[in-house]
Amino acid sequence: MTAIAQQMQTAIQAASPGTSVGIDVVDTTTGAAIASLNADEQFYTASVVKLLIALDALKTQNWQPDPDTMTQITRMLATSDDDIADEMWDNGGNNAIIDRMVAAIGLSATTAPDDTAQWGETLTTPRDVVSVFHYITTAIPAPARDLIVGALHNASETAADGTDQYFGIPDALTGATWAVKQGWMDLDSSTTLDTTGLVSPSPDQPYRYAVAVLSTQPAGTSWSVAGAALTAGVTLLHATLK
Repeated sequence: MTAIAQQMQTAIQAASPGTSVGIDVVDTTTGAAIASLNADEQFYTASVVKLLIALDALKTQNWQPDPDTMTQITRMLATSDDDIADEMWDNGGNNAIIDRMVAAIGLSATTAPDDTAQWGETLTTPRDVVSVFHYITTAIPAPARDLIVGALHNASETAADGTDQYFGIPDALTGATWAVKQGWMDLDSSTTLDTTGLVSPSPDQPYRYAVAVLSTQPAGTSWSVAGAALTAGVTLLHATLK
């Protein structure tokens, strides 16, 4: 556990009491952990799993996607479109997507959902999310990488379902360039909110940092309160990621 991660957790819990949080922030140039707390604890992915859905679809097409697939992936990631995710999830064989990508990336604690229809209930850890971003930036062909990172960089402020998806990284790290995949999900037992992505503190340091902040907040927490809590936590990284 790092001091900055502890401070982030304190800020998040002050804004949304009863929240469990996992944090992994890594300098991709050195591999050093900048902030780490509960990095190996499982949380629901919610829409963060769309990264794995996109990667699997690209890998299935030998990293040379047809135009329709490129359009679908761009919209699914940039606007977090659930309808496209549903279609790609079904076409890819549901949980088989998770199993294939766990093997391809070497994820240690990401598991497919019990209900194969509920891709958002895939479980992952902050450390595994950072590994996914490392895979995107270092292991796949440049055109596929640019497609994914470009979509994440152009994430719309309002998601396809009307949710404000600029909580956490986008709102907190002003002045930095980012490529984000956010996640949110409301269950009877809890509210999930995740902010993840790549952060560039300056043009000469493209996507230097991988950031994963995953949270399980009390059931019924409003999106505005939940999002503001993550933003409060991530704001504390502002002086560190430079």
